[in-house]
Amino acid sequence: MRPRLKNVAWERVGDELRLVYDLRDQLILADPDGHVEKLLALLHEGGRTVTQLADKLSLPVQDVLGAVEAFDAERLLEDGERLGGLGAAEAERYFSNLAFFESFGTLERSREDLQRRLRESHVLVLGTGGLNSNTIPHLSGLGVGRMTLVDRDTVDVRNFARQYLYRWEDLGARKVERAAAWVRSFDPAIEVQAIDTGIESAEQLAELIDRTRPDVVASGIDQPKEIDLWVNAACVRQGVPFVRGGITVTKGIVWSVAPGVSACRGCVPADPTKPEGHADPDEPALSAEIAAARLFFSRPQPNRGIGPVAGLLGALGAFEVLRYLTGFEPPAYAGRPLTIDFAGACATSQVEWSRNPECVNCGGS
Repeated sequence: MRPRLKNVAWERVGDELRLVYDLRDQLILADPDGHVEKLLALLHEGGRTVTQLADKLSLPVQDVLGAVEAFDAERLLEDGERLGGLGAAEAERYFSNLAFFESFGTLERSREDLQRRLRESHVLVLGTGGLNSNTIPHLSGLGVGRMTLVDRDTVDVRNFARQYLYRWEDLGARKVERAAAWVRSFDPAIEVQAIDTGIESAEQLAELIDRTRPDVVASGIDQPKEIDLWVNAACVRQGVPFVRGGITVTKGIVWSVAPGVSACRGCVPADPTKPEGHADPDEPALSAEIAAARLFFSRPQPNRGIGPVAGLLGALGAFEVLRYLTGFEPPAYAGRPLTIDFAGACATSQVEWSRNPECVNCGGS
């Protein structure tokens, strides 16, 4: 291990040092004898082991190791031996990614380690329409190494309000083929497979996930109405996280399931917005809610996903996929759906699902 200081600025204020890496934080350290500042300068240079740092400072190794561990706890260090493994072309391609990941790097996990995890990852994308046509470019920019895209539709005029993967000359073309072509054109290093099919059964979906063996599933399919439960069952059974987004009339939602960690979709009580799943309840308030939902869904509902809505939900979904693939931070929406109120200044809220010990998919575990 050769600790290296991140892009940290510091200044001396009397007998103290002020350190700043992120504007949200600053660290004030006592340094009356100047040893800390000398250590910072050596860590900034990099290339030395803890023993070599101690020798340079004429300090006990344990004292220097304690300081290094304290700096690492503040996420101010990376291991220089875990850096420099990317070639010049890759470092340039992922310049912004690496700058972002620097903030989350530690001595055990460098920014380059996080980028490599993306390059070695595989995402199964169910649907290349409104939601995922916005998610796919984000995954491509992040450098996800492999994607399997699934869709059954053709490009239609109505798509152009929110689906920016496609061009006017693509009208009538198969969506999944055009989406895959976009990815290949954007970054030829990404391996992409196009599967032109709909999802018609739970068995078909389970076979697809078993055959493709993705690291994460990004689901944006609305039909059949049981699709979310099918994805949930297959992913929980095979231990594959999945991310989902969608919209009702004026509310968007993004959620995910971390098998074995969070509650799963099967733990959730029947959704009042899907009244076909309910018998008439005795509780008056819920009965009224379900009655309203039945009335609402008695008429066809147009797709209200305009560009900014699909773009926002697609970006939030891609960010959740990023969390699963790299582990730079825990999933934010696992069993805790994020709701965005488009009629309320895009205010957000989260309510955690309760685990159901009798869930047929996860048993509450």
